[in-house]
Amino acid sequence: MIKNLIWDFDGSLFNTYPLMVEIFQSVLAEHGYTASREEILFLMKDTLGKAVEYYMELGVGEDFYRLFQLREEAADPSLQPPFPHARQICLKVRERGGKNFLITHRSRSTVMKLLYHHDMASLFSEIITKESGYKRKPDPEAFIAVIASHSLIAEETLSIGDRDLDILQQGQPEAGPVSFRRTVFLLLFRLI
Repeated sequence: MIKNLIWDFDGSLFNTYPLMVEIFQSVLAEHGYTASREEILFLMKDTLGKAVEYYMELGVGEDFYRLFQLREEAADPSLQPPFPHARQICLKVRERGGKNFLITHRSRSTVMKLLYHHDMASLFSEIITKESGYKRKPDPEAFIAVIASHSLIAEETLSIGDRDLDILQQGQPEAGPVSFRRTVFLLLFRLI
């Protein structure tokens, strides 16, 4: 039985991509560049850093990324909701004696702003953000730290992410015997 969940944030726990793409597209336009939402999303789904790098190589001004960050940080949290059933799944995990964890590259301030706004901050046993100092995904360092510090058991632990780099693959020697699998919310809701 699944007992513990390790969540990714953007695109997994919270539906942040629509607003991120809108802000990104707006800032690009202010810098004289046009791009479709589909193109921006495609690049962001790889990593936000690669999306920024792509447009910087096209000549977008250096203040582009900082302006994007400022607008994203100032965005109304109600426009960035958790996915349907995400809060209920986290509650169910806690009710059954399990733990929720969060591993993201976002800043702690933006993550906590959204978690508090949507009454979810107390549902997590540990929240790892860029300020935590771990290497960026797909490096398993943050996963390994969570596994070790909370003594997680493979058969009871599931990692949820929308990209391959969010999922610690089975067979990572550094991670020990923990095997992570991809799933969907409705299936997960039935499992726990």
